Amino acid sequence: MALLLRRLLVPAASVLLRAASTPGPGPLPRLLSALLGPRRPAAPPPPVAPPPPARGFKTRAALRRRCRACRLVKRRGRWFVVCEQHPRHKQRQL
Repeated sequence: MALLLRRLLVPAASVLLRAASTPGPGPLPRLLSALLGPRRPAAPPPPVAPPPPARGFKTRAALRRRCRACRLVKRRGRWFVVCEQHPRHKQRQL
């Protein structure tokens, strides 16, 4: 048991003594770097997805009028909802 403790404590103590005796920043950062190892640079932030297009149609199976200004129109064999007051109400049938 004592031999096991000696094998674990002697290398740790030598690292601490070596860190305390080297010139440079204060003793606390040296001790932390000796215990934790070298610092790695931070990873770059993940890429941010672009916002969805503002003027695109909502594609739906069942179209609904969302306000009184919404009109149902059939173009090229598909049904569309077109709204002049609120462009975000635009819809297209699947």
